[in-house]
Amino acid sequence: MELKSERMRIKRNVFIFLVLTILSCNASAQDDDFGLWLEAFANKKYSSSEFSLYSEFYTYNNNRSIDRISIGLEGDRDVFSFMKAGVGYLLMNKNKTEDYELRHRFYANVKFKWEVFNLRFSLRERYQLTRYPGHNLESPEYLNYWRNKMKISYEIPSCKVKPVIGVETFILTNKQVSDRLDEIRYSLSALYPLTDSTDIELYGLVAQMHDLNQYIIGVSYQIKL
Repeated sequence: MELKSERMRIKRNVFIFLVLTILSCNASAQDDDFGLWLEAFANKKYSSSEFSLYSEFYTYNNNRSIDRISIGLEGDRDVFSFMKAGVGYLLMNKNKTEDYELRHRFYANVKFKWEVFNLRFSLRERYQLTRYPGHNLESPEYLNYWRNKMKISYEIPSCKVKPVIGVETFILTNKQVSDRLDEIRYSLSALYPLTDSTDIELYGLVAQMHDLNQYIIGVSYQIKL
């Protein structure tokens, strides 16, 4: 029994060593970056439809460079009490090696929501197409992604602050690559209602890509018109 236990202990230690080695190699192969994201949304509801005008300001390169400035419009319509469907457009001025290029993004959404006690669950399925100049300005290129985003919020009794956790995946669909899972984002945020019609959300986000880990501090402001 003692010999068997010793063998099991050695196998366990070897397994832990291999896992730590793999993780350390993966971490050393990736660069780290930090950025700031600022977002603002203006939402207007008409009957069973809702329209949003929004803007984005993103930095990168350890907050020393502007990544992109964007403005977008989105429309959603209630399908069922727990489901919405909609489309949107985003115009982006994207920093590309210290030069800027205009990118056009078109997307379609399906959103679900449900509640369990004080927990609020939301799921957004999005398919998006982003058109960008590429190397040949006369032959634009496209990046098509399927994005899957899950968020869970908790309603704390007698407390205005609402904690929210989220995870989002980016799956590339139109390029021949070995790994189509291009990016995973993890987020933790606190949502606070300023007034009956305005909310502010402060969040931290980690974006894991193939060769980069990006750490984001973000602020999102929303107003209902």
